[in-house]
Amino acid sequence: MPERRERALDIASRARAEAVLAAHPSTVAWLTGYVADIETGPSPFALSPLALVAGGGPPTLVVSRDEEEAAAATGCAVVSYPGFGLGPMNPVEGAAEALERTVGGRMVATEPGALPASLAARVSWVDAAAELAAARAIKEPDEIEKLRRAIALCDTGQKEARARAAPGVSEIELWADVRAAIEVAAGGRTPLLADLVSGPRTEEIGGSPGERTLTEGELVLCDLVPRRDGYWGDSCATIALGEPNATARRKHRAVREALERTVEAVRPGLRAGDLDELARSGLDYPHHTGHGLGTAWHEEPRIVPGGKTVLEPGMVIALEPGAYADGEGVRVEQVVLIGEDGCEVLSGHELEL
Repeated sequence: MPERRERALDIASRARAEAVLAAHPSTVAWLTGYVADIETGPSPFALSPLALVAGGGPPTLVVSRDEEEAAAATGCAVVSYPGFGLGPMNPVEGAAEALERTVGGRMVATEPGALPASLAARVSWVDAAAELAAARAIKEPDEIEKLRRAIALCDTGQKEARARAAPGVSEIELWADVRAAIEVAAGGRTPLLADLVSGPRTEEIGGSPGERTLTEGELVLCDLVPRRDGYWGDSCATIALGEPNATARRKHRAVREALERTVEAVRPGLRAGDLDELARSGLDYPHHTGHGLGTAWHEEPRIVPGGKTVLEPGMVIALEPGAYADGEGVRVEQVVLIGEDGCEVLSGHELEL
């Protein structure tokens, strides 16, 4: 990832800073390969990892001692502070002192929205969050391969959902089967976001699986977003249990056609807002048409009304038009890689109703 670090340092130079301080976990992963554990949520013993990128050597990761070994395995330098132990817990002061030692008085370009105020007060910084987010949108070959592997987990999960969805099964039972299939394919615990709803719940766009039992003739909306090796996949399909009604077939046909014409239109130079407008023709859905994928599950470019981002080769975007009315909802989604002329569909899951 030397190219990514050079791009980040160029951003710092243009901001008249001497180094980059990555504060958002997604940017830390993008620049160092260090992937924070998110299964348990925020740790009481540590703050989120930070990474300092400066010229003349590898990045330096600022982490708790509990993460020291994993951080060092990335090839980065490591500055650590006390984590889990028998003494008083004071991760804020520990991280602040470690950060001061790491930065050493340099002006840094950082992401203030992700940098705790107690740490921001200890260093001199300028805001480069938007520039770093834009840089992350252009994927390099190693990132594209990781995204392919994450999307393969989506395909596995969607296949399992179709195989297991049946009248009499609850949403949470179906979810358990889907998650198990993804984790077996990944070879370990896998962070996973999901919408898995059925029947009238599909009109609500999404939601976590619950105790509701699936019924013959209704729809199941399954949107799976797994993380693998620090990169996120995304997928969505709508499944009919038995023979779908005429309204469901009509909605599905309109949404599928919207997805197909949108994928066909994707190419460098197109503005995000123009792509969004094309997808929405004849549809009215209250969410984005698409978004970038990478070390975050929703990043630039955002395919939304009026979006001004210009599509470029190397961007990876998930496209997901939908229709929600009359007591049921439909959404389909594919991930595409923008090339020099058009795009490649990376998703391989079934989209039929």
